[in-house]
Amino acid sequence: MVPVDLEFQKLKSILNTSTILNANLDLYQLLPLIMLYSKDLLEAEASSLFLLDETGEFLYCEVALGEKGEIIQKYGRLDVGQGIAGWVAKEKKPIILEDAYSDPRFNQAWDQKTGYRTRSLVCVPLFVEDKIIGTLEILNKTRERSFDSSDLHYLTSLSEVAAIAIQNAKIHDNLKKRILELSLLYEFEKLIVSEKSIHELGSWVLEKILAFLEAKTGTIYLADHTNRSLRILAAKGIPKEALHSIVVPFGEGIAGWVAVERKNLLIQNLEEDKRYDQNAKYKFEANSLISSPLLYRDELLGVISVNSKNSGFAFHQNDLEMLGAIANRLSVTIKNADLFHRVVDSDRELQRAREVMSKVIPTAIPYIKDLEIGAEHIPYSNVGGDFYGVFKLDTERTGFLIADVSGHGLSASVIAAVINTIVSTFDKETLSSPSKFFTGLNHALNNKMAGNFVTAFYCVIDTAKNSILYSNAGHNHPLLFKRSTETIIPLETKGKLIGVIPDLFFEENTGSFQSGDRLVLYTDGISEHSSEDRSRRYSEEAISLSVRKSISKTCKEAAAQIVGDCVEYCNRPKFDDDVTLLVVDRK
Repeated sequence: MVPVDLEFQKLKSILNTSTILNANLDLYQLLPLIMLYSKDLLEAEASSLFLLDETGEFLYCEVALGEKGEIIQKYGRLDVGQGIAGWVAKEKKPIILEDAYSDPRFNQAWDQKTGYRTRSLVCVPLFVEDKIIGTLEILNKTRERSFDSSDLHYLTSLSEVAAIAIQNAKIHDNLKKRILELSLLYEFEKLIVSEKSIHELGSWVLEKILAFLEAKTGTIYLADHTNRSLRILAAKGIPKEALHSIVVPFGEGIAGWVAVERKNLLIQNLEEDKRYDQNAKYKFEANSLISSPLLYRDELLGVISVNSKNSGFAFHQNDLEMLGAIANRLSVTIKNADLFHRVVDSDRELQRAREVMSKVIPTAIPYIKDLEIGAEHIPYSNVGGDFYGVFKLDTERTGFLIADVSGHGLSASVIAAVINTIVSTFDKETLSSPSKFFTGLNHALNNKMAGNFVTAFYCVIDTAKNSILYSNAGHNHPLLFKRSTETIIPLETKGKLIGVIPDLFFEENTGSFQSGDRLVLYTDGISEHSSEDRSRRYSEEAISLSVRKSISKTCKEAAAQIVGDCVEYCNRPKFDDDVTLLVVDRK
C-alpha cells in the first residue's frame, strides 16, 4: 500500500512534468528530460527510451541515462519482439520483472556488451492514440529494492504524457527541417547557373548539408566509371592532404556498397556493420552514419555520406529521407555545374554542346495510344535554345512542352539544358497541371537567367476525356484544327515570360480534343521567318493555310511540309533563329 502523501507527491510530480514536457518542442532536449523524470520518479539507477523506426521493423535507443547509458545507446537497436523492449513493443503490454535474469525474454547479451548488471526492470509501451511509437524502460530500483505495481502505474501515467510530447516534438522537428530543406534546395537552385568550380561547389554544399542535418563530418564522392571507383570531391573530418589519395572501389566499404546498390543506407552502429572497414587508414569518429547515392536519370554521379550527429544521438529514418531528398537535388546541381564548366566557346566544346542538346531534344517519340506525333527541329547554329518534351503521365494523359530560350547558339542551349534538367525533377502532380508547371519553372529560374528569358507552351492531353488542358508563358499560340467543323482555333491564354518576374500566375484553360483533331505547336523561328529583303514574312495566317493544306498527311509529313512551305514562301532556306515544330493528332 502506497502512503497517501507519497502518492499525492508522485501524481503532482507527473502533473508538473507534463507541463514541462509539453512546453518543450525540441526533440533532443525533450528525450533526456523524459528519461531523467522517469528515472527520478521511480527512484531508479538507469533508464532508456526506444523509438519505433518509421518502417515499424525495429526499435532504436535514442536516449539512455545512468551507468553505462552511453554504451546502451551505442548498441541500442532491437528488432520488434527481441528482448524486453521488443516484446513490449510487439505485444503492446507493460511488464515488470523483479528478477530480470529469471525471465527468458530478457536478453542477457546486453549486459555482457555494456558491462551493466540488470537486476529488475519495468517497461511500458508509448502510445499516441492506438499507435505505438516506442517503449520506456526503467532499470534497477535504488537501494536493492524491486519495482511494484505502483511503479508501473506511475510510469504508465508518465508514458502517456511523454508519448504526446514526443509526437508533438517530432511534428515540430519535421516541419522545421522541411522549412530548412526548402531553403537549402532554393540555394541549390541558385547554384545551377553558378560559375563556381566543381570543388568549390562541393565544399560549399557539404558545409550546408552538415549544418542542415546537424552533423559534424561527411564526404561527397564523385564516381569514376572508367576505374569503377569513387574519389573525394569534398570532405570534412579527413586531413586535407589525404583527400586526393583516397580511392574507394565500387562495392567496397560503406560508400562502395551504396554506389553499387544505389540505395539509401542508415547504419546506427558502425562497429557492428560488416561493410565498415575497421582497418581503414582514415576513419571518422562516428557510431552512426547515413548515406545516399547521387543519381541523375539512372546515371551514378557519386555518393554522399554524413556521420556524427552534433547531439551524439544516432541518425534515424527521417534523417535518411531528408538526405535522400537533398541527394536528388544535389545530383541535378552537380550535373548542371558540370555542364557549365565543360561547355565553352570552342569547336570541340560546341560538339559537346550538340551532344548535350541531343539528350534534351527527344531522339525518338514515345508510343502513345490514340495519339500520333511528328516533329521538326532545326537549330540556328550548331546548338540552339529551342526544345520540346513529351511526358507520359499515365495510360490516358500525356504532357507536351515546347519552349524557346531568347537568343540562340551556345548560351541559349546551356539554359535550355538547365531548364530541361529542372523539369526532369517535377513530380507527377506538377506535370499534370500546366499552371503549376509554369509557376514552378518560373520560381526556379527567376533571377538566374543572366538577361535571358523563356517563352513556352505546355498542355496535357487526356485521351479518355478527349480533352486538352493548357497554359501559355508568352509563347506563340498553338493552332488546333477541329475536324468536326473544319476550323482552326488558336489556343490563347494569358501568361508572361518565364524567368523575369517573380511569383507569376499562369492562366489555365481547357478544351476538347476529339478524334481527327490536330494540334500544331511551333516557335517563332517559323512565324518570324522572312525573305532576304524582308518584303515577305511567314505569319500565323500562312501557317494556318499550310496546316489546312497538309491535313490529309501524317503528322511527320505535315511537320515537314509546314517547314517546307515556310522556306518556299520566303524563298530563303536559311533561318534566322532556331525552328521547332510539333504536330499532334488524335487518332
